[in-house]
Amino acid sequence: MAESLNDFIAGYVSGVAGLLVGNPLDVLKVRLQTYSPGVSKPSLSAMIKTEGFTSLFKGVASPIVGLAFLNSILFASYGGILRLFSTPNDQPTLTEVYIAGFGAGIACFLASTPTELVKCKTQVLREGKHRKDSVRDQTTSWAVFKAVLRREGIRGLYQGGWITIIRDAPGYAVYFWTYEGLKRTLGVNQSSGLDDISNVSRLLFAGGMAGLLSWASVYPLDTIKSRIQTQSHSPLINREQESMRHSNQPLLVKKPAPEPYKGVIDCIVRSYRAEGIRVFFRGMTPTLLRAWPVNAVTFYVYEIMIKWLNNKS
Repeated sequence: MAESLNDFIAGYVSGVAGLLVGNPLDVLKVRLQTYSPGVSKPSLSAMIKTEGFTSLFKGVASPIVGLAFLNSILFASYGGILRLFSTPNDQPTLTEVYIAGFGAGIACFLASTPTELVKCKTQVLREGKHRKDSVRDQTTSWAVFKAVLRREGIRGLYQGGWITIIRDAPGYAVYFWTYEGLKRTLGVNQSSGLDDISNVSRLLFAGGMAGLLSWASVYPLDTIKSRIQTQSHSPLINREQESMRHSNQPLLVKKPAPEPYKGVIDCIVRSYRAEGIRVFFRGMTPTLLRAWPVNAVTFYVYEIMIKWLNNKS
């Protein structure tokens, strides 16, 4: 029980650290995945120019509450499944690591789907630099959460749930398998402590590669998930459009799709017919650039926290 609690706490702290490092590129990724043809291509410089520096951290409240908590569930589930396979003195095989990562990805479903949905919907909302605070307040994570809950109920928060599971289970399997495999290949010495520079560099490399390869392995699935989760318009967005129309400001909010996607297959077919195979790889460059530092930091902070907590225990 104490080991699971330590995994949970260390997972949360490391999740927050990773989110703060990677949120700007995550916002850009979601906007690249979901923008419509004929609309100017999103970029970090354009976001800062039109919406201000704070646009780089849109949707961060939802991940800090949800995705950091999700990281806690992920590491606690992963550690718990591994302990079912072996005793504390046995080193799990990489096959067991893969299975544990796959199971942990499924276990995160209840937390990951609503958190991702609120994050993505918030990130695609665009606002002018000098927009009134009353309008800005309508585009926060909390406002989006309330709008979805009010209009669609709990079910609305689980829009895109199936594709989230399909993405997360194999993605996290690759994630942990790569990290543990590289730690063993590089000869990371767990007993030498984290003050050993060579040891730290190996841990950072293993964590960075784990993030890179896991994202590369499931990226098209993430694009489909983002498109499904951001397709519908809440009353919150329509109120902003109406406010901008009467104030003679340009409409910056993306127009809704003519018809909602009927499911994962419909999203794949319609996206491919409209824009070709490249649509599934939009935003992949900033995602992979983000994956390295975010996951290097996440795993490194996790190793620090879990060692400290275990010593306290």
